[in-house]
Amino acid sequence: MMSIRTTARTLARALPALLLPTVLHAQDRLVGTAALGTGVTAEGIRFGGSGYMQPGATGSDSVRLRSIAQLSVPVSLAVPLGSQWTIDIQSLYSTVRLNTETRIGSTPQTLTLSGVSDVRVRATGRLLDDAVVLTAGINAPTGQTELGGDALTVLRASAAPALGLGAPPVGGGPAATLGIVVARQLGPWAVAIGGSYEQRGTYQPVAALTAGAPSTDYQPGNVLRGSIGLDRLIGQHRLSFSSAVDRFNADELRDPTRAGATPLATVRLGPIVTSDLQLQLAAPRVNELVLWTSHRFRSQYERDGTAVNGSSANYVDGGLRTSVPLRPALDLLVTADGRWHSGLSIQQGLATTGVMSAGATLGLIARAGNLSWQPYLRAQAGSLSARDSAAPSTAFSGGSVGVLVVTRF
Repeated sequence: MMSIRTTARTLARALPALLLPTVLHAQDRLVGTAALGTGVTAEGIRFGGSGYMQPGATGSDSVRLRSIAQLSVPVSLAVPLGSQWTIDIQSLYSTVRLNTETRIGSTPQTLTLSGVSDVRVRATGRLLDDAVVLTAGINAPTGQTELGGDALTVLRASAAPALGLGAPPVGGGPAATLGIVVARQLGPWAVAIGGSYEQRGTYQPVAALTAGAPSTDYQPGNVLRGSIGLDRLIGQHRLSFSSAVDRFNADELRDPTRAGATPLATVRLGPIVTSDLQLQLAAPRVNELVLWTSHRFRSQYERDGTAVNGSSANYVDGGLRTSVPLRPALDLLVTADGRWHSGLSIQQGLATTGVMSAGATLGLIARAGNLSWQPYLRAQAGSLSARDSAAPSTAFSGGSVGVLVVTRF
């Protein structure tokens, strides 16, 4: 569900993470102007050696993963209502193909997961000269909330944070968010403090997988979120910092093979702390030069009141982004990034594995009247390793190609 910390998360996640600031810039609120964004992204990951051995779920046999391919088509519409309010509508179509083997040399099998995500609708109001921002959002349950064995196998691979693929085509059920941000100037700093309450949907398999939960039939509790943002000039440069803490109510784990059965356990996810730091450098002959880093800490969760050892993890990403003007209406976009995730000690396959990887993106930003289009090409490579395990790491490589188109009207 959308939160006050995001503005175009669904659209941006279908593109490389380092294109996010470009996407956001392309969708800045303009009074009296609507913005429609769409695009297409093709992504692929290939596992080296004999592939990645994925443990089975809910009693199924392990499978050897050879490659993943994903095609995503995001859509985002922003419509201003007067000078203070904006309505955003976002959704995504995606199809994922997973090539697997039951053992080395066996006949390969291709599993697929396709569909649309939930439709997310959000109203944002900027009041008192933008000193107060109100946000209210709903999640329309148009995505899938029931997955069979093959579809779940695909989801367990494509939703892994270590690979950084686009959003999978699953839903979360009805949900809602209400939030407020208050901003003011304190000396050289622009300070924003926010809070929100999120009533989550009835189906959260991705949350269960990435937390290392033993069941994907995850009946989630609600989320209370607090955040702070700081921004200032340092000479000609600009420094921005933001941090947020998510606190979760109790959840329930159920057995997906037994409808209506008593919950397997009561689970309370530990707080998740996310921090982002960005330094925008004033450099000659470039439109933008940004150094950025992001850290997310997932603390241990509790099962039936007892902390689960090995269920905490650190996720660190960072990189460099620059855009160089080639012509008055054409820029070259270049990014380089790295990723390190500790992974969880709980061995649930790709969703909980650790990673060390690097990537780079080349793209163009072209403008013609009210139309902006951004083609790009990205490559990444790295290694996957299970935390607290003597098993050898698995190398992987991949890339993506796509284009984002934004028009204002």
